[in-house]
Amino acid sequence: MNSTRRRSRRRGLLVPVVALTAGALMITGTPAFAHDGVDHGSEGGATEALDWGNYEKILLTKNVGEPIDLAVLPDSTVLHTARNGDIRLTDPSTGTTTVTNTLPVYANSEDGLQTVAIDPDFEENGWVYLVYAPRDANGDGVADTPTGSAPNSLPAGADESYWNQWVGVNRLARFQWTGDAIDLASEQVILDVPVQRGQCCHVGADIDFDGDGNLYLSTGDNTPASAPGANGFAPNNDAPGMNPGFDSRRGAGNTNDLRGKILRIHVEENGTYTIPEGNLFAPGTEKTRPEIFVMGVRNPFRIEVDPETNSLSWGDYGPDATKAVASTAGRGPMGLVEWNTTSLDDPHNSGWPYVTGDNFAYNDWNFATSTPGAFFDPANLVNESRWNTGLTELPDARPATLYYGDNPGDQPRDELVNFGTGSGQGPMGGPVYHYDADNPSTAKFPEYWDGKAFMGEFSQDYIAAFTVDWDADEVTHIQDFLPNTALTAAAQPIHDNPMDIEFGPDGSMYVLDYGDGFFRANPDAGLYRIDYAEGNKAPQARFTATPGSSSAAPVTVALDASSSTDPEGAALTYAWDIDGNGTFEYEGATATHTYTELGAYTVRLRVTDAGGKYSLTSKVVSVGNQAPAVTVQYPENGGFFDWGQAVPYKVTTTDAEDGNEVVSNRVAWTYGLGHDEHAHPEVTGTGATGAWKTDPNSPEHGAGANLYGAVVVTYTDAGANGLPAASGEATVRLNPRTQEAEYATQRKGVVVYEDETASGGTAIRGLGTDGGVADFLRYDPVSFSGITGAVVRANGAGKVDLRWGSATAAPFASATIPGGAGWKDVTVNFTAPTGSGQLFVTSANELALDSIKMVGPGVADVKAPTVAHTLTPATPKGVGGVFNEPVRFAVQPADNGALASVQYSANGGQTWTALAANQQYGVTFQTKGTYNLQYRATDTGGNVSTIGSVSFKVDLDAPNEPTVDSRTLVTLGSPRASYGDETPVSVQVTGEGGVPSGEVALTIGDDEVGRGTLDAEGRVTIALPADLAVGTHTLRASYLADEVFKTSAGTARLTVSQTKSVTDVSVSPDPVKPAVAAKATIQVESTTGIVPVGGVTVTVRKGTATVATVTGTLDASGHVVVTLPKLAVGTYQVQAAYDGSSGVAKSTDTATLTVRQ
Repeated sequence: MNSTRRRSRRRGLLVPVVALTAGALMITGTPAFAHDGVDHGSEGGATEALDWGNYEKILLTKNVGEPIDLAVLPDSTVLHTARNGDIRLTDPSTGTTTVTNTLPVYANSEDGLQTVAIDPDFEENGWVYLVYAPRDANGDGVADTPTGSAPNSLPAGADESYWNQWVGVNRLARFQWTGDAIDLASEQVILDVPVQRGQCCHVGADIDFDGDGNLYLSTGDNTPASAPGANGFAPNNDAPGMNPGFDSRRGAGNTNDLRGKILRIHVEENGTYTIPEGNLFAPGTEKTRPEIFVMGVRNPFRIEVDPETNSLSWGDYGPDATKAVASTAGRGPMGLVEWNTTSLDDPHNSGWPYVTGDNFAYNDWNFATSTPGAFFDPANLVNESRWNTGLTELPDARPATLYYGDNPGDQPRDELVNFGTGSGQGPMGGPVYHYDADNPSTAKFPEYWDGKAFMGEFSQDYIAAFTVDWDADEVTHIQDFLPNTALTAAAQPIHDNPMDIEFGPDGSMYVLDYGDGFFRANPDAGLYRIDYAEGNKAPQARFTATPGSSSAAPVTVALDASSSTDPEGAALTYAWDIDGNGTFEYEGATATHTYTELGAYTVRLRVTDAGGKYSLTSKVVSVGNQAPAVTVQYPENGGFFDWGQAVPYKVTTTDAEDGNEVVSNRVAWTYGLGHDEHAHPEVTGTGATGAWKTDPNSPEHGAGANLYGAVVVTYTDAGANGLPAASGEATVRLNPRTQEAEYATQRKGVVVYEDETASGGTAIRGLGTDGGVADFLRYDPVSFSGITGAVVRANGAGKVDLRWGSATAAPFASATIPGGAGWKDVTVNFTAPTGSGQLFVTSANELALDSIKMVGPGVADVKAPTVAHTLTPATPKGVGGVFNEPVRFAVQPADNGALASVQYSANGGQTWTALAANQQYGVTFQTKGTYNLQYRATDTGGNVSTIGSVSFKVDLDAPNEPTVDSRTLVTLGSPRASYGDETPVSVQVTGEGGVPSGEVALTIGDDEVGRGTLDAEGRVTIALPADLAVGTHTLRASYLADEVFKTSAGTARLTVSQTKSVTDVSVSPDPVKPAVAAKATIQVESTTGIVPVGGVTVTVRKGTATVATVTGTLDASGHVVVTLPKLAVGTYQVQAAYDGSSGVAKSTDTATLTVRQ
């Protein structure tokens, strides 16, 4: 804002102005006078001042970026800011605009570069004031806060200290003006306002000065309207675990916090500040900030301090509950906005977030249990928020000076909703005009406007003038200043979302229009000056340059000013300065010029009418670098989704110098919550592919609110041929699947009415025909991608037709509505038209229509991610397939949108651990063990992949798996052996380049029968076990590898036959008496030395007769003693027969036994 005029008037300093002449011709085709229902006959100069034909709105520049604020310098040049950090200087005398500086800012949601103001003594001290969000407030090279959005609630396992990482600052600082730029190195940091980042909205901020040089700074409450549970009412959510940003009481209602305030300080020469007398809280008051002048404001985006009326005024935004919802919710008033004024001697509490409007109270809603409490008492306000660091008992609330809602009847002064053509409410505080008869400018506003306050209405596209009783803080009269109907009739630019309004030292009004659209350099945006100009009006200079840029020189550019106009229709003359050097080289409505060298050339056009009035405009022709063209491949513009879903996107670009391969990190996007005619930027990001995550709490703006998603995508190239980088952009609108009838883009022939049974509390009626011409609702843009039908909610018997591209096109679908009372939901399936276009809804039956809800997922992400994995190293090096070095396990997720999380589990899915994206979803394992891992990915749409799995072993002590082949040779002394022989097996292992070492295992089948260690020559002899079974065996000698040589094996065949046995038997005593039993001692031995096993049969014979048979079992030494029966006198043959075994053959032996008396 610019305050030089006030201090200059107070101190008698002459201000240089540019005198503008006015001709005698009167404009034609313009309403001659303003008819506001008030007799202005007694007001001096009213006739001329209210003749809108005596004003002209002159375009100063369209080069404004995303415009935020302006300050008019003493020489009538204009500084203006853009949210991305650009500071521009526009010189109306030359028609040129340059970016003087770019401030590095944290740009998320509404954060970025905000206001600009000049010091009251600017001509002496050159101070320029800025409010901005620094990326790195302490200058340590590290960003203060994370990128993206903070979560709504605490992550699992986190405590409330988690929120500290999102705390940044909005900074008030001042810089020296060098004459053509700001000296960024001269910065004096005056005040930092701590704020919660990673969320939308309400930053403020604005600056102004009073007659004593005190600085006033407005700050927003830093709380989103869509706080969970708010539903369009006061967002006072301090439920456990919730983001503290959802509680406006922690800021606007906190006496010890600078947010949601208008601050008053005095900046000293060294950049520090002191506290003026008379603020809301005296310095030293416990739990208060002495800087506070006004507390309890929501988003006082524009303020005005006027020393002559000793007043502070501001516009303040409100929440979004509709009247219908508020009438039944029992939580407080409908959404109201305010314009306030107060004496500079009267600090106070404006009441937010406890009351709004005429102290209409909100309910003390319990957000944790969704239950109501008592209504707040404006005269006894208590801050019970758990985030409150200030006083519990607050100053009484002050009612608003003016307030208004959505429609006539919602407020005492219906002019505030009748002047404009848009929907919604967006009050911008504006200047108080002071007429100066000594000002030589003929373009200064008439004396009629002296002492009147002006307000820009952002959402409804009008500027209002307030007659104020400044002593009583009361608005006595409201006027629609220079309405758009008059501007349109006069072929002049209309008011299009006025962002800032200031009077310059020349007495003219300067207007910064934001234009239609969000977070971008809108085509309708511009900086304008409104002059009082009786008679002849200046022409409107416009031109095209074709081509406007080129990759190479030479290039011939065609200049065409035929779109320039003169309000009176007079003939125009044209002059062209093709290189910005101040000399006009060409004349005529068209011209051509060939640029032979690379460079950026400022082309100026001067258009002059027959009365000598002229206007200037300029464009830059870039020779050497063309701006890229940006295309959003998907989603289509106007696609449908549900709140809380994610919408996948893909961006492609074409660039003459860089080629058509998009550089992903040069793609920047902003997603915002569209609401009526404005939008709240909520999330910023980068990347050529991904997904835009919509907030499930967006409907908390209020049931039935006109909400949608708005996305701006920007691509910045690399620059070329010594020219700076250029940017291109594209925009996408995302439509909720439920489309309310009352919020159609265009309504013809229907009436919006309140109905408690309708969704959102309102609907339309009268959808039929008028004189044979169909009434209609038009929705634009619309894409039916992913839509297979619709549910039409209507009342009244008849048919609702859906048409594409025109109200008279053939219906592509029709819903037959049955008769009977109440709303009927009728589902109709259809084959949808393709592409992005316009949906028209018609009927011939005078129906009432509530809504149309699309069937199908639309453009929302309903496809699950896919996952794969890698192990690094890919294969184990350790013997036996073991990883003997650390193993990095990483997941490779793929998704058509954006990922929310990638996780793995090491315990069968009982618990899951998140993998970080900046570590490329990996984790390293090095502890010895076997790992059986599962993994999965979830995208921002909530879709979960199938679960993948992998198993591996880790042992860092395991030797490496060898790499050189080996050969194993097996040699037997003889291919035959007898059972019991210890047959030697000779093994030799060889390998190229060395001698293998290590062990050799000898196996027969699955059984290991021997093992040995290779000697220095790679040889080993292994003795087979003596008890090797009889039969033919395949012997396998397996070399078990070392760190160099791989495993190998060799075989040999061995036949084992039975070995012979020798049995020896003796008896004792011999002779023996009949009464005594003799014993037979048997010893069996084999010829190979192996001890026979098994049984022995002893047969006693006398002659040929067998007297007795006795058996026994050999012990471990092949020995057994058996007792014979008592025998009669005689001579006996005792035969011992070894039964044999599988490996030892049978044998016998006989002894003689004599029995005597």
